[in-house]
Amino acid sequence: MYRRLLLLALLSVPAAYSQEVRASITGTVTDSSGAPIPGVAITVTNIERNVSVSAASNSTGNYLTPFLAPGLYRVSAEQQGFKRFQRENIRLEAQDRARVDIVMELGDLAQSVTVSADVSLLQTETASRSQIIANELISQVPTQGRNPFQIAWAAPGVIKTGGWRYLRSFDIAGTSNFAVNGGRNKENEVLLDGISNVRGNRTVIHVPTMESVQEFKVVTNNYDAQYGRTGGGVVTIVTKSGGNDFHGTLFEYFQSEELNANQTELNRAGTRKPPNNINTFGFNLSGPVYIPKVFNGRDKLFWLLSYEGMRQRSADPGSKSMPLAEWRQGDFSTLFNAQGQQVAIYDPLTTRPDATRLPFAGNRIPTNRINPVAAAAFKYYPLPNSPGDGPSHVNNYIYPSRWIGNMDQWIGRMDYVINSKNTFYFRYGQNPFSEYRGLVFITNPFTDRNPAETTGNAPLVRNGRNFTFDWTSTLSPRLTFNLRAGLARWEENTGSSFGDGFDPRQLGFAPSLVSQLDRLTFPQINLGGYQGMGASRLRNVATDDSYTVQPNVNYAMGRHLLKFGAEGRRYNDNNNNPGLAAGFYNFDSAWTRANALRGDAVSGNEIASFLLGYPASAGIDKNINPAQSNQYFAIFFQDDWKLSQKLTLNLGLRWDYETPVVERYNRQLRGFDFTTASPIANQVTGLNLKGAVQFAGVNGQPRGAFNPDRNNFQPRIGIAYRVTDKWVVRGGYGVFYLGQNEIGSSQGFSRRTTAITSTDGGLTPAVSVDNAFANLPGGRLLNPIGSSLGGASFLGEGIAVNYLNRPLPYSQQYSFDIERELPFHMLAEVGYVGNATRKLPVNVPLNALPASELGRRTASGAIDSAYYTARVPNPMAGLIPNNAGLNGSTIPRQQLLYPFPQYSGISLTNVPIGAQDYHGFQSKLTKRMSAGFTFLASYGIGKTLERVSLLNPQDFNLADPSSSRLEKRSAENIDIPQKFTIAGVFELPFGKGKAWGNSWAKPADLILGGWQLNFDITYQSGWAIDYPNAAQVSPGSAKLSSGRTLDRWFNTDLWNNPATGARVPRQEPYTLREFPSRFGDVRVPGYQNWDASISKRFAIHENINAQFRFEMVNAFNHPWYTGLIGGGNDVASPNFGRLNFVQGNLPRFLKLGMHIYF
Repeated sequence: MYRRLLLLALLSVPAAYSQEVRASITGTVTDSSGAPIPGVAITVTNIERNVSVSAASNSTGNYLTPFLAPGLYRVSAEQQGFKRFQRENIRLEAQDRARVDIVMELGDLAQSVTVSADVSLLQTETASRSQIIANELISQVPTQGRNPFQIAWAAPGVIKTGGWRYLRSFDIAGTSNFAVNGGRNKENEVLLDGISNVRGNRTVIHVPTMESVQEFKVVTNNYDAQYGRTGGGVVTIVTKSGGNDFHGTLFEYFQSEELNANQTELNRAGTRKPPNNINTFGFNLSGPVYIPKVFNGRDKLFWLLSYEGMRQRSADPGSKSMPLAEWRQGDFSTLFNAQGQQVAIYDPLTTRPDATRLPFAGNRIPTNRINPVAAAAFKYYPLPNSPGDGPSHVNNYIYPSRWIGNMDQWIGRMDYVINSKNTFYFRYGQNPFSEYRGLVFITNPFTDRNPAETTGNAPLVRNGRNFTFDWTSTLSPRLTFNLRAGLARWEENTGSSFGDGFDPRQLGFAPSLVSQLDRLTFPQINLGGYQGMGASRLRNVATDDSYTVQPNVNYAMGRHLLKFGAEGRRYNDNNNNPGLAAGFYNFDSAWTRANALRGDAVSGNEIASFLLGYPASAGIDKNINPAQSNQYFAIFFQDDWKLSQKLTLNLGLRWDYETPVVERYNRQLRGFDFTTASPIANQVTGLNLKGAVQFAGVNGQPRGAFNPDRNNFQPRIGIAYRVTDKWVVRGGYGVFYLGQNEIGSSQGFSRRTTAITSTDGGLTPAVSVDNAFANLPGGRLLNPIGSSLGGASFLGEGIAVNYLNRPLPYSQQYSFDIERELPFHMLAEVGYVGNATRKLPVNVPLNALPASELGRRTASGAIDSAYYTARVPNPMAGLIPNNAGLNGSTIPRQQLLYPFPQYSGISLTNVPIGAQDYHGFQSKLTKRMSAGFTFLASYGIGKTLERVSLLNPQDFNLADPSSSRLEKRSAENIDIPQKFTIAGVFELPFGKGKAWGNSWAKPADLILGGWQLNFDITYQSGWAIDYPNAAQVSPGSAKLSSGRTLDRWFNTDLWNNPATGARVPRQEPYTLREFPSRFGDVRVPGYQNWDASISKRFAIHENINAQFRFEMVNAFNHPWYTGLIGGGNDVASPNFGRLNFVQGNLPRFLKLGMHIYF
């Protein structure tokens, strides 16, 4: 039904208008008395490309020219009996709704009236709030990794979440982690030339080259129904296009550790800066397609090609512990511990009934006892290259760990003007990146080969692709059609390629075992405190697609500017992750200790256990390659109603439908039937066992991960009132539905076979490494069970199941602000912003003791833990084969008190009961580029509180989830009380064409002219940190007003007993938590950062200029710390109250750059 409804909506309008990033010009044509003039021919011309668009005023004198690329325009108007009107130099930015009112004077068409006054900066046609990041800021202000998103975070209401360390164009996690106006992290839409540029999980896919970006806009409050699938903001990126003139830029940057500061944690440890050299280079070329004597594309066909390359050659040197050469031959006579004591090696095959063993004679393992797998593996294992530390020779292998990163990012665009009514363009871009990092055995990854290399980045490969096609057709002076389609694809390969294809039979593994493996590669061999062998993860490939189709229309009718819209998307998520398909083998000292059941410091060694071939544990994975997908559909209607010359009303309605995620072969756990009897209920007495798992597409269940939600109507309303030519008051309200990509668990469709390494409790080994699974039935690895057991699946195991009747979360956004246009091309704005998000997903642990069973105490007043852990007769004995602890004749009492005792745990995911609220005051002052100066300054104060977690599992009400008690607390990583930013470009007023020095001679101008200062400064508060795991015993705030250090970040004395001074213990077990989980006033340090640069421009030739740049990122070297150290909120830890001193941002680094413009 709903597919038919969408199809009907698409057919019932000439087209749809969705997520437009281009600008428009609108206005009213009147005579000198103010009476509207219909039928006036309007021509809007792009000056750089000499391309024109035509329109006509309607019966009320209004006109509209949509789909205008950012740039410089001219507006002209003609009608018999009136002088020709012309307005020059109208600068349009992304999504601008510029108003150009036209007053026609009586006269002859041969006469003309030219207006050169600037178009007002006020946004009088919309209540939406946004911030343009102009091209001057994008191209001139220094950034960490030439990533334009970093400048966009200067917009008011935008909070960068997570770390500030990895923000290069291929660092997608760092790029995507931001929140807007109290929205959840990453709950933003990112549009690249109007096409969605995010995966299903809202992670950014493609970041274009800095040189190709025309403008960057952050819409922080949007009351236009064309936008959806967001609970925060909308980022729109507009790429450049070619023009009638050939233009180009060449650039190169150099960065070295010699110009950088050291990280604070390395300084603290006395460690020098690691080597680090980064070279960035590229070009941006554009112009008309011109083939001499064959084709002249001026005014018609234009091209742009932009490329940026990066080469990073760094190192992260370290040391590892390698076994000595003689140990590999079985001679452990030189094996000593850190205290200099001889370590003896014992024979596990001599274990006596009392668990004691006999040592090997002379501390040497006989040659005939060395396992062939170990002997062969050591051939791939480097020898120590230094004496190491102390008598145990630890850290005796020094390795450079070269860090090699390459990026070749490019984007190409073609624009074609078919005729005055039809234009189209297509654009394709990608940013492939590869990185070798963490190499231990290999020095040069391009020439060296060692299948035992351990790194998981060999290489790490990422690529974000984005393709867009756009066609615009002016069907009539009042009706404009647009069709847009695109594909955004994210590709990521991780793991090690060095071991790919390696046949474990070369090491001596049994052919009968190898024949069962899903992937041939070097197995992972872990050797305790010594360096292991084999990759930490095998090669895996992930591909995410986002397909988009958008037909668009604009229609001018009287005082109404109507937009109809629809959009269709398909999200694909394909993941090939074999896990440890060739197996992992863990070795420790247990098999070679003096006593099988007790360790000591003078016996046993993991290398000796490996030589003998006896693993402590082993496993092999058989994983599926999930192929998930879902669709997103939207239709909307928007009416921008010009009630008067001063008052505009924005009215919109949008409907979204996003299908639940399906897996191609239904390999996902869908939900849980809480009411049906458990499959083993009839065999159990004394317990009323309820519940059974539900699989997608099985026994009549739908294929989706949860039930669809089709009730997603989103009204929008906005009001803009132009009080005077310099003042505008605006306000709006809108409902927005967030996106979703939640899937069902694939539990049971992948499976790990675990070896049984001992059958007598660790006294003697049962298998050897060459076939650690030989004692399994038939010597066969276990195959995944999938959904074959139906509702009886996973008994005794922990499971995670979806809450099936899950509506999409929605956000109610509202704002009120005042704009004032100031002299010198400046604009001031102040406003209030609110955001109320509801139906956020909450994950709930269901197998918790009832509150009535908590708090049992002994006569002394202590918690009676023995009561809960006491073993009692097990009514489920013999019915839980997947968990020996739940299948025996006795069972802990507390297990029988759980709501679902037949499972070790149940997590109910995506329960739609969470909420988040934001209230903020924001102000900004902007100046468009004039007189060589532009800047953006903003200041905001706000509070974001969330209710997305339970203080205790017992606070959840399964019968009525909406009545559950959620904890209200400061929102994680988002609640930033204050933030100030300012970014700008200032051309010093000296030299040719400037206020001073216009007549200077060339030598003076060469030295003193052409200088420019660029800056991006941020100050923001820190976010709240988690509360300790015990209630404070003394009242008051834990925030220290003075004397705060990294080692004492908050007042830990509040957790000391006032009488004894002793630290209070952790919260007692089997009790309800009655203290908060997060501080309200103790926060991580605030973030402050100064990025600045000095540049010098000088002329090489008439049309060729060069610019030298000296850039500083984190110029004053302010370290920033992200939270408490491990154990920092644990009252029983020596780290209690300590901040993690690992720097969360990069230390100061300098870059030298050169640009050539022509």
